[in-house]
Amino acid sequence: MNRSYSLKRHKEFRYTYRVGRSVGSHLFSLVWARNRTDSVKVGFSVSKKVGNSVQRNRAKRRLRACITPMLDSIRTGMNLIFIARREVLDVPFPEMQRQMADVLKRAGLLENTT
Repeated sequence: MNRSYSLKRHKEFRYTYRVGRSVGSHLFSLVWARNRTDSVKVGFSVSKKVGNSVQRNRAKRRLRACITPMLDSIRTGMNLIFIARREVLDVPFPEMQRQMADVLKRAGLLENTT
């Protein structure tokens, strides 16, 4: 994932949590809100409940790898935050991709690619 798609500032995270809506699955929750730009910004939040730093960073890498191919099909002008749950470490990668696409569809964030 290109760094220009990253949600970086604490202020952006706070805004998204405060204003945003959420939807979840057993692997992660998604919080999203509109932003003032024309781009998609994605952030990841992994609690210490998920595991030690190695496991938390692995969870973020896996989430980043799942969202990267979908970035072009997500509606522009959105902030997204994925909040990982413990199960994200144990599930196979294709299942994780399917869950992410499902969560984005339920949130109404995927544009029609047909």
